[in-house]
Amino acid sequence: MSVKWQTAARGIRFYEHATRKYGLRPDRYFSIRYRVNGLRIEEGLGWESEHRDMGQSMLEYAHEQLVALRKAARTGEGERTLADRRAKAEAKRKTEEEARKLAERAAVTAGEFWAKNYWPVQSAKSPGARTAEQALWRKWLAPTLAEKPLARVAAFDMEKVKAAMLRAGKAPATIKYAFAVFGQVWTLAVRDGYVSGPCPAKLVTLPKRDNRRQRYLTPDEARELLDALRPRSILAHDMALMALDCGLRFGEIAALTWHDCDFERAQLFIRDPKARVNRVAYMTQRVRTMLANRRKAAPGPLVFTDRTGDRVKRISNVFRRVADELFNQDVADPRQAVCFHTLRHTFASWLVESGTSLYVVKELMGHADFSMTQRYSHLSPEGLRAAVNVLEQRANEKREPGVIKVVFDVG
Repeated sequence: MSVKWQTAARGIRFYEHATRKYGLRPDRYFSIRYRVNGLRIEEGLGWESEHRDMGQSMLEYAHEQLVALRKAARTGEGERTLADRRAKAEAKRKTEEEARKLAERAAVTAGEFWAKNYWPVQSAKSPGARTAEQALWRKWLAPTLAEKPLARVAAFDMEKVKAAMLRAGKAPATIKYAFAVFGQVWTLAVRDGYVSGPCPAKLVTLPKRDNRRQRYLTPDEARELLDALRPRSILAHDMALMALDCGLRFGEIAALTWHDCDFERAQLFIRDPKARVNRVAYMTQRVRTMLANRRKAAPGPLVFTDRTGDRVKRISNVFRRVADELFNQDVADPRQAVCFHTLRHTFASWLVESGTSLYVVKELMGHADFSMTQRYSHLSPEGLRAAVNVLEQRANEKREPGVIKVVFDVG
């Protein structure tokens, strides 16, 4: 739409809107024209109706802006265009807004951040992990940290958490877990601009203890366990067999679908495991038979389901009771107790004892790095013994003193 500009004063002009009114006359759009470094610039000031509350006429306001801009161009002080002035004003507004947000976030307590920001986004974790994290927060982290602004949590506060857990006799692994949970909270807070800098939990030296489970079953114990489970819970028996013969984690077994079972190749496709790398597991004959029998009675996509047909969320209480009855009556050290994960540990231990290389075991177990597999190296004494035998043979070689044998290839 073409407009007809009219001059209101030197450097000031306007045009009237075709339909919009300001009072009894058409609304007017004003602009100003001036020069900066020899360049002619025209910038709009806006509609007269939009400046009704500024206490002066639009013509007076336009003249005031022109005077200020011409002075800036002459003296070199201040913004020389309305665009520069608006940009500076917007930058100032953003700075003030960011400062206000930072001040608000700096006042957010660790308890508020946990409840409003962290915990609502943890739904993807397993029920067991959520229960454990909630318990660690409620019993150990919250008493010290909940009422304190998250941005002001320091290493000293985490030392207090550690001291309280040590006084209560908590294992180093439990303390490490609690600190890891706070580390996740801090990472999320850094991402969302509530805090900055290193996590205070990482500035604290944690107690160390080899908390890895050492217990694994003998073949006779494994048979005894499966025989005890079968009449009490087919589900517990079959899931235990999967862990024992295929080395699967509980979560991997619970997530297994019939689509993942390749009976022709006797393979299981493990999707989205803990180590985040999909892998293939292999069926033994008894696993293959067990799965074939389950498939006849399984209407849904999941291989293992609870009584309502949903995914199994936790290890069967039947398994816990049977394991306690058979193996855990007089066990004081948790590392020596038999639990569901003991079956996966047994799978790896039997493989290594049978001469399987640690690299193969790593791939079958789906370990993220080789250090996790190295815990089984002590179960392969033959390889270590063979290495020592090489040294022994070397030491027993007979050589003439001071004589170096040189062999020439004349072929």
